[in-house]
Amino acid sequence: MRILLVATKTPWPPIDGGRLVLLNTIDGLRDAGHRVTLIAPVDGRFLDGELVRRNLEGRCEVHLPPAATRGAIRSLVQAEVSRTPVTIIRHSLEPVHRTVERVIADGQFDVIHAEQQQAFAGSQPARRAGLPVVLRAQNVESALWTFASRYRSAFLKAFFRREAGKLAAWESECVRHADATIALTQFDADALRNLAGPEARIETVEAPFVGRLEAGQISLEGDPAVVILASRKWLPNRDAVWRFVGEAWPRVHQVLPSARLHVFGISKSVDRSPGVSWHPAPDKSADAFPSGAVVAIPSRHPTGVPMKCLEAWARGLPVVGSPEAAEQLEADDGREMLVASGSEHFARAMVMLHENPGLKDRLVDGGREALKQRHDPAKVVAKLEDVYREAIGVPETRT
Repeated sequence: MRILLVATKTPWPPIDGGRLVLLNTIDGLRDAGHRVTLIAPVDGRFLDGELVRRNLEGRCEVHLPPAATRGAIRSLVQAEVSRTPVTIIRHSLEPVHRTVERVIADGQFDVIHAEQQQAFAGSQPARRAGLPVVLRAQNVESALWTFASRYRSAFLKAFFRREAGKLAAWESECVRHADATIALTQFDADALRNLAGPEARIETVEAPFVGRLEAGQISLEGDPAVVILASRKWLPNRDAVWRFVGEAWPRVHQVLPSARLHVFGISKSVDRSPGVSWHPAPDKSADAFPSGAVVAIPSRHPTGVPMKCLEAWARGLPVVGSPEAAEQLEADDGREMLVASGSEHFARAMVMLHENPGLKDRLVDGGREALKQRHDPAKVVAKLEDVYREAIGVPETRT
C-alpha cells in the first residue's frame, strides 16, 4: 500500500510517547512492505530538519514543511471568537496544508493516515480529493482537557472546561467524518464511540512496541533505585509526578530509607524531598531504564497509553503503576505490574519487590508476554492493514 501519514510532529527524536508510537508504526509498516510518506512540520528554532531527515532515511519518504505552532495569545483570541478548540487552531498550519496538496497532486496514495485529532485538519486536502482518511487518536483529547480543569484557579477551571466541551464536539465530527478511526485502547474506543455515536467506525489497534530491549548500563543510587519519567509540558504526566513526589514518595522512603527516587525530565527543581534526585531527559532512553531499577507509573488520567511502561517491560524492569495505567494497558495486578492506588499501596508494593526477587522476575516475564501478545509490531501492522482496507472499501458518505 501507498500510505500518506500526516502528523503534527516528527517521529524523531522519539523523546515522548506520541513520537515513539509514530516511529514504531512507520518501522512496522516499512517492514511489512508498505511505502509510507510522512508529512510533519518542523520548527527550526528547536529541531534540525536535516538531522530529522537523516534519521528517518530508509524508513519513509519525508516532507518536513518549516512551520511553528501558532502563538498562544493569537490562538486564544481565535478560539474565543470561533467554535474551534485552541489546540486545533495552534496546529492548523498553512505550510502543512500546502504540502499535503502538493504531495497528493504528485503521487498516488491508497489511504491517508492522520495521526491524532489535530492532524485531521491537515488531511482536509486529501478528503477533498476523495481519498480515504483514517484517523488514529492516541488519546481522547476532550478527556485530557477535562482532566486539566482540576486546576485550582477558577479562571483556568472555566477555560479548560469550555475547551473540553469544544474538543468533544470537534472529536465527534472528526470520528464521524473519518473513513475509520483507530483508538489505542478499548477504553478510548468506547469513549470516542460515546462522543460520535454507535454508528462510528472505530477499531482498537494497540500501540506497537518491540518485545525486548537492553536495559541501561548506567548506575543509579538507591536500594532500590526507583525511576519516574516526567515532562514539564505534558500536564497529566506533570501532575502525576508532583503528586507522587509530594504524597507517595515520603511514605515509600519512610519504609525503605535506602531507596532513592530518580526523576528524569526535570533537571532542576526547588523540591528538596529526602531521597529524590532530579535529572534532565536522557540523551538515550535506555539511561532512564537501568538494570535493577523499578519503574513507577503513577498516571491518573484515563486516556492514552503509558509508553514508558511498554519500554520498561521491553528492557526487563518491573513496574508499579496506578489503576489507570493498568486499565490502559489491560494489565493485571501481580502478573504484568503491581497496581497501587495510593501512598500506602505504593509503599507496600516497593517493599514486596525489594524483599522478593522472584516477584520481579515474574513481573518482567509477564510484561514481555504482554508485549508479545498485544503490542508485537507485526501483529499491530496486520490490524492496521485491516483498518486501511476497510477504509478504502467504505462508500463515500462525507458531507
